[in-house]
Amino acid sequence: MEKTRVLHVVREAEGGMKKHLLSILNGLNKDKYQLAVGCSFDKKTTDDLREDGVSVYCVDICDGINFKKDFVAIKKLRAIIDDFRPHIIHFHGAKASSVGRLASLGYNLKIVVTVHNFPNYKNMNKIKKYFYLTINKYLNKKTDAVVAVSYALKNAVVDEESIPSDKVRVVYNCIDMPQFISTPLNLREKYDIASDTFIIGCVARLIPSKGVQDLIEALNILRGKIKAFVFIAGDGPYMEYLKEMVGELKLDNVEFLGFIEDIFKFLSSIDIFVLPSRSEGFGISVAEAMALGVPVIATDVGGIPEIVKNDENGIIVKSEAPKDLANAIEVLALNEDLRNKFSKKGKEYILSNFSKEKMIKELDLLYDELRRK
Repeated sequence: MEKTRVLHVVREAEGGMKKHLLSILNGLNKDKYQLAVGCSFDKKTTDDLREDGVSVYCVDICDGINFKKDFVAIKKLRAIIDDFRPHIIHFHGAKASSVGRLASLGYNLKIVVTVHNFPNYKNMNKIKKYFYLTINKYLNKKTDAVVAVSYALKNAVVDEESIPSDKVRVVYNCIDMPQFISTPLNLREKYDIASDTFIIGCVARLIPSKGVQDLIEALNILRGKIKAFVFIAGDGPYMEYLKEMVGELKLDNVEFLGFIEDIFKFLSSIDIFVLPSRSEGFGISVAEAMALGVPVIATDVGGIPEIVKNDENGIIVKSEAPKDLANAIEVLALNEDLRNKFSKKGKEYILSNFSKEKMIKELDLLYDELRRK
């Protein structure tokens, strides 16, 4: 029987979206599927994919609207479709799905879109919002299935873009645990941190919506109450602002590590994980920390409450509330029994509900349904 040819398309991406896509490309059965990806990944990732039998096409899909670059990307994607001849084309993220679906017009393809983040309509002016909604509502009619990575995201896109609910299915991101965890970073020794000081970790793209500024405020509130040192892993345009904020508050217990390739190596080096997001489609770094048995504190936004059950396997606090965040950190730091409880319960919950096998099975069923239509 002929293999099902599936082309995945993504804009330049790191973090959760990239991890999610790589888990799919590595996890789908290569005896059943012929896979390709249109992307602008780094050379190592590209080489690894090709070694695994995935065809890689280089295409640059920029963020935001740029008519010249978008036209070039549409032209390139049409050339990729002509070359690979997919049965199914699967877009990841808002920009790739907009440009990609325009490129797919006129082809006899089954189209899937995965929504990774919340629509940003509330921050748009009326004209821009009307423009985006008009285009998306038109393209949604040309789309065979929409995948949301959390129920919170599903509800948002159904409400904002008037997509029929039965067209949107939830497929959670998986936690693709490595077979072997590398040696921890040994942050305590490297930065000469005392044994009675708690190491707090945060993994985030450094943009305002990730709320790292609230974690810094919380650390300032905790001054003199507990001994803590915060390591922030991630990069982004907000880094300089956050560094200036740390300097103005005269905090000497915050370190920015930049982008870290092996995130499990970092997570296995910390005592408590905090994600202070103001907006979050899923929150994969929270789930990764829990899978390693790291007790977590996160905010009540997006898909996070679908992962963290307050006072059962972690602590949930309000977003944009540094005082609440500071209080949660203090409570967890001073209660060893609670940390042990969250460590055990969190790991159990993640490994039971967010496995790679479960995610791949659900996508496999979706692709089968589309091929039969």
